[in-house]
Amino acid sequence: MIIFGSRSVYVTSKQSTGSICPSCGTKGSLRLIVFRRHVHVFWIPIFPIGKKGMSQCQHCKHVLNIKEMPEPIKQECITLKNKTKGPIWQFAGLGILIVMILWAALMTNMK
Repeated sequence: MIIFGSRSVYVTSKQSTGSICPSCGTKGSLRLIVFRRHVHVFWIPIFPIGKKGMSQCQHCKHVLNIKEMPEPIKQECITLKNKTKGPIWQFAGLGILIVMILWAALMTNMK
């Protein structure tokens, strides 16, 4: 039995100072958040498959995905998403796989 799937992990967030919440109208209460998805096998991350951005109002707690955001907030979120690097540990499974392949190749050459 192989357990595999995908999972999102929090990467970074930033308070948007000039944006107005489209739900409650509060200025400067939006927090832009970036998550990074990765594929895992037995809960060991293999490789990342993309980033997702969203915003949450700190006043009314309303959450917006990038597709639902007004254009100025969307551009700010896309900029944050593009300049954010994900954690290196999301490639841990690839590292383990490469070590196993090198070890197997070394063992077959020694015989």
